[in-house]
Formats: sequence, C-alpha cells, structure tokens
Amino acid sequence: MTSSADTQNITQTYQRSFPLSDLANALIKFQQAVPTIHDNDKSFYGSFTNLPGILSTIGPALRNNGLAVSQLPEEINGQPGLRTTLMHASGQQISSVTPLIMNEGQNGTQEWGKAMTYARRYALQAVLGLCVGIEDNDADIEPTDSPVQSNNDKTTAKHKRQPVVAIDNAKKAKEWKDYIQTLGKDTDWSAAEVHIRQDKDFNQSQIKVLMQALSDAKARAAKSSKVKP
Repeated sequence: MTSSADTQNITQTYQRSFPLSDLANALIKFQQAVPTIHDNDKSFYGSFTNLPGILSTIGPALRNNGLAVSQLPEEINGQPGLRTTLMHASGQQISSVTPLIMNEGQNGTQEWGKAMTYARRYALQAVLGLCVGIEDNDADIEPTDSPVQSNNDKTTAKHKRQPVVAIDNAKKAKEWKDYIQTLGKDTDWSAAEVHIRQDKDFNQSQIKVLMQALSDAKARAAKSSKVKP
C-alpha cells in the first residue's frame, strides 16, 4: 500500500505522489491568495517579469499554504534540463523536467545560466498555474455582460479606434528604429529580424524601414569590430 509520500514515475520527465488531494487543495488556496504578477523588466523583445520579481510576489502565498517549489538541474535524454518540483508540507509532490535550449557561445557556463533562468521563470508559472499580468488568476471575479451594440455602433467604434491604433503603431515603429541604432556586435541579428517580421503591429512599409535600419546597424557593428592595422 502506498503512502502519501510515495512517488511514481509516470514518464521519464513527469513524476507525482499518490494521492494529491492535500497538494491540490493548497494550490487552490494559493491561487486565490497570490497577487497579480506585473512586468518589472525590459528586454530586446519587450517587457517581462524577471525571476526575482516572480519569486518575491508568490513567496508569501506559497509559505502560507504549506507549499514550496524546488528547481534543480537534471539531464533528459542526455541533454541538460531543469526539474521543477511543487511540494506540499504533507509530503505530496508533482514534478516535471523541462529541456534547456541553449545558444552556442564562447562561454558555455554563461549560456547554461541564461537558459536555466529563462526555463525557471516559465516552469515556475506553469507548475503553479499562473500567468504574468492576469489580474484574476483565481477567476473569482464574475464576468459582466457587455451591452449589445447595433451594427452602426460597431462601425462607429471601429472608425474611432483606427486613428488611435495607427498613431500607436507609428510611435512603436519609431521607437524600434531608434533602438536599432543602438545595437552592437553582440546582437542576435536573426532573432531581431524574425521579431520585426512577425510583429503584427507593423505594416509592410514600417517593416521595410525597420529592416533597412537593422541592415545598416549590422553593417556598422561589423565595421567597428574589425581590428585596425
């Protein structure tokens, strides 16, 4: 007969204890108590919440409900990975391994650390059922019925929004162009190009301008990195 602390391997990457009732009840209470996780940092791709920001936000609610999260390195299929384990004071737990996706670089340890930090953020939110920026993670706010709009109202609203959206997108494109001019030789140019082309806020004309700015920045970076005789 298995105890509450006995753990069974379901797959190579996923493990859980039996039963999970105490952990599940504690997780529900945690989700009801945890405050909204807000973006607190910026990167090349936009705003995000860094790992310390997530941990400091969820810490009190975890401890108050007898929950703890462990994240340790573990290989998966011979490749580096991260095992995230959600534990309850009763001994019940659930865990899974996330593969680490690493870029090739001169400093392998640095690339491993970057991949580990990135994976920790997403695995932590996944195991706790959270999402950054959602004001109502526990869904305890009842939705309100929106008034039914006539076709004329919808058309009017659409025309009112279009100029505002166009202005916002133009401002965003200008900010991106200014940002591109600051990029140097350590930039991941391929990632920057993909991000620009896939950004739905930019029209074809704006994408063309940004791609030209990116090409110019890349040429400047290559020229400056050459060693002078």
